[in-house]
Amino acid sequence: MEPASLAVGIVALATTFNNAVDCFEYVQLGRAFGNDFQTSLIRLGNERLRVSRWGQAVGLSGDIKNASNVMLATAPPEDVTAANKVLKQILGLFAEAERVSAKYTNRTGEADQSLATLDSATDMDPVGQSLVAQMRTLSINRQNKTPLTRKAKWALYEKKQFNELIQDIANLVKDLVQLFPAAHEERRRLCRSEVSEIKSSDARLALKDVAALEDKELEEAIVEASESEDHKSPTFNNHDSRVGMQAGVINNSGTQAFNF
Repeated sequence: MEPASLAVGIVALATTFNNAVDCFEYVQLGRAFGNDFQTSLIRLGNERLRVSRWGQAVGLSGDIKNASNVMLATAPPEDVTAANKVLKQILGLFAEAERVSAKYTNRTGEADQSLATLDSATDMDPVGQSLVAQMRTLSINRQNKTPLTRKAKWALYEKKQFNELIQDIANLVKDLVQLFPAAHEERRRLCRSEVSEIKSSDARLALKDVAALEDKELEEAIVEASESEDHKSPTFNNHDSRVGMQAGVINNSGTQAFNF
């Protein structure tokens, strides 16, 4: 592939990447998800985060005007083509899920209560709301300036369909990662950056449980951050004990005398 053709291929890949990250934005979940709604939405956000992290690691975020500066410019041209194909498969998964959703809607009718969707603002606890919002912001900030294909919101109503969609996306993201092993250290750095943005220990724990399923790099970053913070936590040592003994002494009468 000639340099000019490669540059065109990278710009095309950047456009596909942009739309793949954006696709997650339009998915809603039906009331059948019930108590699984929060975990399911976090799983969806985590897969979006993985796609966006891969894109930033290989240089598809930000301004793509000068494609020669992108890491992909030194990659085998066939890998650029393969990556574009994988991202289009992700787009295809969403398109097929949306088609099935529309078919379900037409079959049940608009008045059917099963078509009601859940709302993160009212159907999630504050920890979940914050975590989903932070993952969304991180992913959006990694998109580039190529045009987006705007879509209308649509809903998934069946857990089985959702689980299949998530698993298929996870497998395709794994394919993307394997295409560009040179981006491994950059992805690890981005994982650490993601964790640093999530201050709540409860939110980190919720994300860790989800990341353990498909996002081992992020899970490792969460564990590392927790261990590092544990080491920095103040400990009660012998000096503290001696200071405490000097500050207050129990006298023979059973009352406490303070030394100043």
